[in-house]
This record gives sequence, C-alpha cells and structure tokens, in this order.
Amino acid sequence: MVGGRAPKSPQGQRPSGLNRVAAAAGIVGGVAIVAAVIFFSGWTQGIRSAGDNHAAPAMIGPRGMMGSGGKVGPGQMPPSAFVAVSVATVWTTPQSPRPVDHPALTNPVDIRGWLSDMTLAQQQALTSNNLTQTQALFGDRVFVVGQQGDWDKVLVPGQPTPKNVLGYPGWIPKAQLTTDASYGALKDHASFALADRGITTWLYRDSGLSDHDLEISTNTGLPVLSRSATAVVVATPDRGPRWLDARTVAVYEKPTDISHPTGADLVRYAAVFVNVPYLWGGRAGFGFDCSGFTSIIYQVHGITLPRDADAQAADSQGRPVDKSALQPGDLLFYSHGSKDPDNPDAIYHVAMYSGNGEMIEAFDSTTPVRITPIRLDADYWGARRYLDQPR
Repeated sequence: MVGGRAPKSPQGQRPSGLNRVAAAAGIVGGVAIVAAVIFFSGWTQGIRSAGDNHAAPAMIGPRGMMGSGGKVGPGQMPPSAFVAVSVATVWTTPQSPRPVDHPALTNPVDIRGWLSDMTLAQQQALTSNNLTQTQALFGDRVFVVGQQGDWDKVLVPGQPTPKNVLGYPGWIPKAQLTTDASYGALKDHASFALADRGITTWLYRDSGLSDHDLEISTNTGLPVLSRSATAVVVATPDRGPRWLDARTVAVYEKPTDISHPTGADLVRYAAVFVNVPYLWGGRAGFGFDCSGFTSIIYQVHGITLPRDADAQAADSQGRPVDKSALQPGDLLFYSHGSKDPDNPDAIYHVAMYSGNGEMIEAFDSTTPVRITPIRLDADYWGARRYLDQPR
C-alpha cells in the first residue's frame, strides 16, 4: 500500500495510522443563557445540505490550490466546517461506503447500529479494501478543500499526518457538517469543556439534565458559555446551547492548561475502554483502531501524537526505550520483518504498555479493546516514550 500506511497484518490492525446550570438560575445565569440563545440565533441557516491506495486530497501548495473544490490565496487557510454528528467517519472516497454503511452516513449517525449490522467479513473489508481513514468528533473543525456531489473533501486538524500539514485527509458527507462563523469564533477563543471522564457522555437540552439530546465521545471539546457547580453550558455547531454534566468534563482556558500526565494516568484512562469494539479508522468511544486508540488516550491528556502508528513511532516527541526499561504509558510497535529503529515504514500495529508485563490494545476486528500479556515476538519493532518531553 502507499500514502503513508505500512502493509496490514493478517489481523487487520491499523498500521499508520485529540457544570449543570442550576434550575433556579438567578438573573446573571438567565442573562447568560438568553445572550447565548441570541448569539446563536439563526443557527440552522448555517447547516450544510444534505488505506491510502486511493487518491488523497491535494496538498495546499504555494499557489493555494485546493483540488477540485477551488482555490485559496497564498498564506490563506481553506474554509472551515464543523462536525454536526456525534462522530463523523472520514471515508477514503465518496464511493467507499457500501449499503451496510448507511447508518454511518446520516445525521444523526448510528455508529453502534452500524457496527452491529456489519458481519465480520464486512468489518474486515473496511481494512482490506481501505474504505475508511479516521473519524472526527462533534464540534470538531475540518478544512473543506473540495467537494463531489453530497460529499466534502476535508482535512482534519489535530490528527497530524505526513499526508498533509493541515490535517488528516478524506471525505465526509455534507449532511454531517455545518458552518457557523459565531461557533467558529468561540471554538478559537473561548474556554472549552473536554469530555474526559468516561467512554461517552451526553449533551442535554435542559439545565436539569433530564432531557437527553446527543451522546458524544470522549475527547469531544466544546466552547463554554457558562458553568455552575453541577453543569456546564456549551455552544454547539448546529443546535444552540446545550448542557453537560460537570462530573463528565473538565473545563480549560486553553489546551496547554491540561495537566501533564503520568504513565499511570494514561493507563488508568485507557483501561476504561476495555471491551469497546474495534473499528478500522475508529477514533471515538464507539470504536477504535490501534493508533486511533493510542492517539486519543494521549490527546485527552493534552499530548497530540500523529494519527497513525508508523508516524507515532517516527514522531520527534518520542524517544526509544529498551524493552528491559518499559514503563506504563510507553507505546509498543510491531512491524512485518523490519527491525530498523530508524525506519518505521513497515509498522502495522501499536499498543500501550500497561505495566506488570501487560499491554492494552485495540487489536483487530475480532477483538475489542483488551489488556493482554506483552508480545515481544518476531514482529516487535520497539517502544517509544513521550512523557519525558515538555509540550
């Protein structure tokens, strides 16, 4: 295969592959909510209508070419859109989805239904036919660099890749994206609530946290409008202000405010996801592939690694660690034959060392996230540690 992914293993691991508002709110709280509603009025006007052996979105070069969707001038960024579903799967091409993939293409999406409807062979075909690339979470920014029919060609920032300096490339249905300049401004400048306490959490329509609106994944970050001891009011890209249970999120002024983790912190959080399904291209609490899992565990803790396993191994944030000196949180890499520590191109899998001779991993389509004895077999390529470097 080409385009930055090493060959897949027979198992199909991804090789290459970021406070209840009191019901009796006083005048200040009421004014804040009213202001938020006014600020986001007209939101629906911004809603858009409804493996790498394929060509990826064009790099944005010195002339500002964006591919089939148009141009930007030198030094300009492509236009932004925002994910309007709990998790948007990024497809290799608009032709990649099959009939069984329909639940992953709609707004709202049904990722659990999609996974349960697929046969094992259909799940494995996501890998063998390189149908999906990655995923983006609710409220995430994407850069739109082209379009084809009902699809937008996008770059997903916050998922570093050698494929494009602006973000991970692929295609998302237009129905799953929206545009709103007001939300974008808040996304850029407001404090944010980060879902970091479990696999998923809920957005609510009410301050009493009784009316469920949307289930969102770990690592979802949304701009904060106001907060109390029990709830956080957040902006959303397409549905106005919503409430989050304060027990399920942390609020930060900026990403660098996230406390630098220990290896034990990473492992403790990773263990929360044991038994979450494997999904090729998955990077959400509904399903992970190997490098989607390791990258999201680090990103929740304020450290952004490349999206894919080979790029994670090559990342300058990491330093090599001998197998006799492994510590919890170190990443373990596996390759087909290559033992050259300076050449990660053959890497097909990544796992996290969890201590006591064990590792935690999203292994393959037959196996959910699991803790298992460490494998130091013929395919073991080496380990990297990322916690010794300042952010």
